[in-house]
Amino acid sequence: MGIFIDVGSRDETHENSGSLLALKNTYLKTLKHTNETINYGMIQMSGGECEMDYDEESIYYKANCFEYDVTDVFRMLGDLAFEPRSILAANVAKDKSRSHFKLRHHLGHYNPFGNNPQNFLTTAYGLNTLGMPKDGFEANIEHIDAKVLQDFQTSNITPSKVIICANGIRNHREFVDLAEDTLGVLNPVRESEYQRTPSSYIGGEYRTFTETPDTNIILGYESVPWNHELMPAFAVLHTIFGSATGFSVGGPGKGMLNRSVTNSTFIIIIHIKLYF
Repeated sequence: MGIFIDVGSRDETHENSGSLLALKNTYLKTLKHTNETINYGMIQMSGGECEMDYDEESIYYKANCFEYDVTDVFRMLGDLAFEPRSILAANVAKDKSRSHFKLRHHLGHYNPFGNNPQNFLTTAYGLNTLGMPKDGFEANIEHIDAKVLQDFQTSNITPSKVIICANGIRNHREFVDLAEDTLGVLNPVRESEYQRTPSSYIGGEYRTFTETPDTNIILGYESVPWNHELMPAFAVLHTIFGSATGFSVGGPGKGMLNRSVTNSTFIIIIHIKLYF
């Protein structure tokens, strides 16, 4: 089962930057129907798992379990996704966010290119919309309290931005009734009050100097939305150029005959970002 929400770090501002990282750090801390201990126990006893992740454009809560636990696990999933965070949860999030950045600083010494994807987006779009740092501004950690988190949730999460999905459900009507019964008590903002700020491509160049003989180059171009008529052409280009950073979805061996692997003595990795 999954709850997909069309809200990402691109919807954060300089005032609430880091809200999504805080929500991820405390996604099991609920109060309305359950608490963190009960949630952990429910996941374990159902023989399943539960997680939350997010990126620049979306949030995704997902869980799996045995069929007899669907009702309880889905209701838990609804609380995780939509319950406003408490003061206690916000305080825990601050501590976890501090540790997150501390660890990232240490990892930066071992992987000087680890922040390249974020630098790429910030260079392309500036410090707003798609260029906002996925983990938020480190200097903003202490500002992310319960009120900021609650305002971010109620201002951005609206019914039309939510998709509920599931598979392995024996009776579709029963699952629809469960979703309506679980989520019907929510009080989201009206659709007319929400408007996503359009991203604006800026472009430019960003260089990072490191004490390593390796060179890592990311070259990107402004492209088209997912529903654009030229999207198939970009898909073909991606297949031709490929990426030498790993394997494709099909497993080891697939995609290893693309040009980035076979036709270079040094590798230039081309990431074609397909964003709205």
